[in-house]
Parts: sequence; structure tokens; C-alpha cells
Amino acid sequence: MSDNYFYAPRWQRTVFPIVGVLILLAGWYYLATYVVANPTLMPDPISVFKNVAAWGGQGWFETHFVATVIATLVGLVIGASLGFLFGIVVSEVETLYRVFHPIVQALQAMPVVAIAPLVIVWFGIGLASKIALVAIGTFFVMFIHTVAGMRAVSSELVDMAKAFGGGRWRIVFLVKIKSALDYVFSGLEVCAALSFILCVVGEFLAAKAGIGYYLRAASYDIDATAMFSAVFVLALLATLLAFSVRVLHHRLVFWKYSKQ
Repeated sequence: MSDNYFYAPRWQRTVFPIVGVLILLAGWYYLATYVVANPTLMPDPISVFKNVAAWGGQGWFETHFVATVIATLVGLVIGASLGFLFGIVVSEVETLYRVFHPIVQALQAMPVVAIAPLVIVWFGIGLASKIALVAIGTFFVMFIHTVAGMRAVSSELVDMAKAFGGGRWRIVFLVKIKSALDYVFSGLEVCAALSFILCVVGEFLAAKAGIGYYLRAASYDIDATAMFSAVFVLALLATLLAFSVRVLHHRLVFWKYSKQ
């Protein structure tokens, strides 16, 4: 999404996304109806929407939707917060930076899903293991982005703050963190998308409820409509969360994105 999106005319911010969604749905309908032409392999969007609407009276949202949303959001808050705080401290203490930054970079390269079975062994089957998996994955992303942002602050800006009598940690909170917010929010957008992926992976492996758990059960039944419906809900959730982070970004970092 372009940084200029929020400052485009209101009609463009409304019409263009709607047109894009309509084109996507039309392509999906054409592919499902005339190319695949087999609802057991690819249902059309109308069938999927009807199925999602029917879930409202079946307790699906109370059981699976809520389980995924809670685990994702709680894990995201824990992981992103710890990554942000740890990143600030490590970026400011040179010894800690030299010790921990290479280690965290190496660990970030490791697929988090590879340790998912171990996390399940540690935390058991259920909510705790999903929260832990999301928190671990988002921690590394937020840490790397925070450190990069803190160390990218202009040295001239820091020198100016020192000239006005700013102490070390006062400069950190009033200058460096403020200047690093672009990096922080970029990391948070990545975390927003990654958190749902990690939560669903955890639900695939071991869970008693959740959209990933439902997807696995639907795959056993070879129910394409149910699987497409679950994927549609997940895509909608991830899009809303990422868009919310972008809106918050532009509201809080208003001095950079205000009109010239």
C-alpha cells in the first residue's frame, strides 16, 4: 500500500479497493465456474459466502474464530512488545548489541514452524502453545526492525539533542524511538501477517479449536467449500489487522505523512 494512500481523495480510497475486490471475485467466479467447473475442487464465491453466513447459527465463530483471534492477538502483543523493548536496550548497549544481535539474526533465519512441535511439548495442546508460537515468531521480527531503526537515527539529530542538554536515555525516548517508528511499524505490519500464519500452523499440529483445526478437519473430509470458507475468513482477518496497523502508523507518525 502506498504511503500516499491515506491522502488520496476520499472517493479514490473507497472506489479503488471496491473495484479491486470485485475484479478478484469475478476472476474467482469465472475460474470456479468455467475453468475448473467442479465444486468439489473449487467452489464459487457465492457458495463460500453462503457457507460463512451459515456458520453464524452453528457456533463456528464462538468456537473456532474466537480461538484463533485470541491466540493471534495475545501472542502478537507479547512477542512484539518484548521484541521492541529488548531491541531498544540492545541497540543502546554496545556490548549487548555485539553479543545478542548476531544470535538473534541467526535464530530469525530458522523457520519458526520447525520448533512448533517442541513448543507444543513445552506448553501442551491448546491456547498456550499457540500464543507461545506466535510470540516467538513475532519477537524476532520486531527485535530486528527495532534495532535497525534505532541505529539508523541521524547522528546530527542526536548531537543536536546532546547540545541542548539531553541525557542518554532522554535522547533514547524523545529522539531515537521517535525517529525509529517507521522501522517499528514496518516490523509490526510483518508481524501482523506472520502471527496468523504461526497461529494456524499451531492449530494444524495440535489444537482443540481454531480455524487451523477446522481447516485440517475439513481437509480430512475433502470439503473444499469449508476449506475455502476458512481461508477466506483468515485472509479477511489478516487484511484487517495489517490495515489497522498501517492506519495506526500514519496516525502516530503524523509529522512524516502530513501533507506538504
